[in-house]
Amino acid sequence: MNKNKKCFCISGKIIGLNLFGKRFSKKIIKKRDLKKYNLYLHPSVAVDGIVEKDNKILLIKRKNNPFKNCFALPGGFVECGETVENAVVREVYEETGLITKVKSLLGVYSSPDRDPRGHVISIVFILDIVEGELNAGDDAKEALFFDIYNLPKLAFDHKKIIEDYLRWKNG
Repeated sequence: MNKNKKCFCISGKIIGLNLFGKRFSKKIIKKRDLKKYNLYLHPSVAVDGIVEKDNKILLIKRKNNPFKNCFALPGGFVECGETVENAVVREVYEETGLITKVKSLLGVYSSPDRDPRGHVISIVFILDIVEGELNAGDDAKEALFFDIYNLPKLAFDHKKIIEDYLRWKNG
């Protein structure tokens, strides 16, 4: 990464760096300081994966806030230097133990209020299972397949995402 290039993203408790390398929280950084150092607030980028098997969809029970103990699609934040395709495969593996491959792009979900931590854009992929044993890991308490037409209450906007997936699936 070019050291002269400024990259700055703040979402919820994520920390940004100013020109001197000092760490500041979102609440401490003032708008005039951002302008002074030519820094900008950007939405965070996340990915979510839809994995279906025998008319059942893979969900994880969240270990952490927001939506602690609620079910959600497996996913998470894209790391710097990582493609969104690699990020979704990594996140699904970390949370479920399943190795997957991208089948299709379902859509991009960008409502500024979809995540209580801040503006998070999620890119949602439909995935096929390649191999692996289903085991909860990383940020997941549980990883389970649910009947696609009988789902528990879902975190974030994942109900809408699954509804969009069903429309996609049914043509």
